[in-house]
Amino acid sequence: MKHLRRGLLCTAFILALPAPVLSADTDTAALKEATIITEVLEWGETVTALRLEYSDEIDASAIEHSNEHPGKMTYHIVNERSIANLYVNNSGKKDDVGLYGKYVFINLTVSNMDFTTYRDQITFNTTSRHRDQLSAFYGFQSEPVVTRSGKVVAPNRFVTSREICLGVDDFTTFTYSNDKADRTLNYHLYIPAGYEAGRGNAERLPLVVHYPSGDYRYTDHLGKYRGALFSHPDALYWASAASQADNPAFVVTVGGAADSNWNSDFAASRMQQDYVAIIEKILADYSVDPSRIYAISLAGGSNAMWKSILANPKLFAAQISTAYDPYHAFKDVQLGEDNFATMLNEMPGWFFSGLTDGSGAGSLGAGDTRLKGERLRDIAEVMNKRGMKIDIGYGKEGELMWNGLLRGDDAEQLAAAQLARAKTSNARHLVTLYMHGTIPQTMHWSWNATYSNAVVRDWLFQQVNDAPYVPAN
Repeated sequence: MKHLRRGLLCTAFILALPAPVLSADTDTAALKEATIITEVLEWGETVTALRLEYSDEIDASAIEHSNEHPGKMTYHIVNERSIANLYVNNSGKKDDVGLYGKYVFINLTVSNMDFTTYRDQITFNTTSRHRDQLSAFYGFQSEPVVTRSGKVVAPNRFVTSREICLGVDDFTTFTYSNDKADRTLNYHLYIPAGYEAGRGNAERLPLVVHYPSGDYRYTDHLGKYRGALFSHPDALYWASAASQADNPAFVVTVGGAADSNWNSDFAASRMQQDYVAIIEKILADYSVDPSRIYAISLAGGSNAMWKSILANPKLFAAQISTAYDPYHAFKDVQLGEDNFATMLNEMPGWFFSGLTDGSGAGSLGAGDTRLKGERLRDIAEVMNKRGMKIDIGYGKEGELMWNGLLRGDDAEQLAAAQLARAKTSNARHLVTLYMHGTIPQTMHWSWNATYSNAVVRDWLFQQVNDAPYVPAN
């Protein structure tokens, strides 16, 4: 009851304070707007900062978050989040630290980095598969802030009024309508700068086609089915500033109501069929290079991707899959091996899995005690005996497996080393396995270590289809 009283008193105090209003007085300045910033981290979307927009520029030295003498605490947050650091800029972009600017960023700490409890921090509910509009953040500017022109922003409260979803907002949502079948499907397209108006005379760019797992059916408060964007960052890596600087490309993923046949054969899946129609529409509407259309997947999306490839063998120039194996996809030894051989003959592929990924255990029956990465390794060995050329990142005792905890240069060196081995042996395809215990959350989550790797992304963009795709109609 004491906690309840304290909460009610705090709420009453907040509501009693005047709301920030832009003053017409030339000697004063004001706080104009407070905004929530979210990012999609490896475990999903979470709030990482608040952005305050002022009417006048502020020097970085005018704000501070320090309890060391003679420091001051310029801001306080009422919500149960801690302030990590403050900075200013004029760009309005998170982590762009400037000497002065109209924007003040309050970076927030992530309260718990433990992947086993990440659901306490993400913005969406994994049970309801829904992402609500976020509750407002409340805070105080506790100290006067003097702007560069000498104006004073008096202490005041702030309440966030909107959200900026980094990465997710970079995608534009469209609705594809299949008039013949009376159905629709959302698709989310990243359009590189300068390509917004359509084809024009712009240089043709690659198209990365992302096949999500079941998160495609997660809804949000905007009704856009953007779960493939906010539940995992695997599609966002390709649209990141770093990736686009090296390899500018269109990136697309899909979202819609559940399709029970998403992982079935292409002929049975309305969503697989509509996705190919969406790809063809993007080809018609934008300056896309038809010889550089690439497929990537997350976990169960591999199944849908592979079956779309088999039904449309000339569509993609190359593919990357994560957390899946062909035995699991086709539930049969012969079907798995024959379909895998067909895909390998059609295009280059890079296949990733945690060696001890336990999802899909017993895919070939009760007698199949292998884990997912072991099945992937074994089917690759079968393919090599059939004359395929696959570099298998395992070795004799697993010494060639990757450490999935690594990021940046260390991870890129692993990819470069495997590509060098593949080049030496003239291998057209690669299988990469992650060492046990090196994939946070579970060994199933191999997509983060995979798609965050710039060398892996570079490999995909180097593949070119010698017979560019031509739509049937």
